[in-house]
Amino acid sequence: METEVEKKGIKKAKVGLVICAFLVVMLVSSNVWFYTELQNQRNLNNNLQIQRDTLQNQLSLLETTYQNYVSTHRYTNSEYDDYVADHLYTNSEYDDYVADHLYTNSEYAMLYDETYYSFYYVKPEEKKLGVYNLDEELNGLEWTEPYQAGVFDCSEMSACLEWFLENRGWHVKISRGDTPFDSGKHAWLIVETSEGKYMPVESTTLEVVWWSDSNFDGYWEYDDRFETIQEAIDYCESGYDWWKLGFSPLDYS
Repeated sequence: METEVEKKGIKKAKVGLVICAFLVVMLVSSNVWFYTELQNQRNLNNNLQIQRDTLQNQLSLLETTYQNYVSTHRYTNSEYDDYVADHLYTNSEYDDYVADHLYTNSEYAMLYDETYYSFYYVKPEEKKLGVYNLDEELNGLEWTEPYQAGVFDCSEMSACLEWFLENRGWHVKISRGDTPFDSGKHAWLIVETSEGKYMPVESTTLEVVWWSDSNFDGYWEYDDRFETIQEAIDYCESGYDWWKLGFSPLDYS
């Protein structure tokens, strides 16, 4: 029969074994966890090393590219001085350039007119002359709109007829002054029919004013004479802007 003391000793031994087993399990678990963490740390270090090596390679590549660029785009002091000397103008050279490229008001106006009104005047290469040729040019023309003071009167008619004749090779000027045949103001044309010589044209009737006309001399007295439509509308736009009718009032078919 086991004594009471022996029973107590066995129980203590069992408890000790359990505690030892528990401690062994804890120790093993701790070692496993430590090993796992160590491996993770090693993997992390390896990844960081790879990233660092990659960045280092990229930096080296950029450095090489930069050095190549500098070597091909860098100028010596003498090369820079030569460039400046070739591209530096003296005051007199600058003044000469400005003088050659500066337009007077009249020259600028002429350039503006030629550019802006290139759509308006499209002259044939051949210049037309001859009073009888002019009379034949006018023959058969008709106004599709009746004369209406302040809307479509002698000034609009003169501007429209000037456009028609200019684009057919005639040199035409618009005259404005006292009417040659009545009181009040009037507008008409003079057309070059021989070199430097002109004949008047009555725009309202689309006819040459012949030498035998009793009012012939009155057509040479004027207040203003316009070489281009630009000059006419600069004087009075509403008086010569025939195109605002929206259609051609001259029948030349």
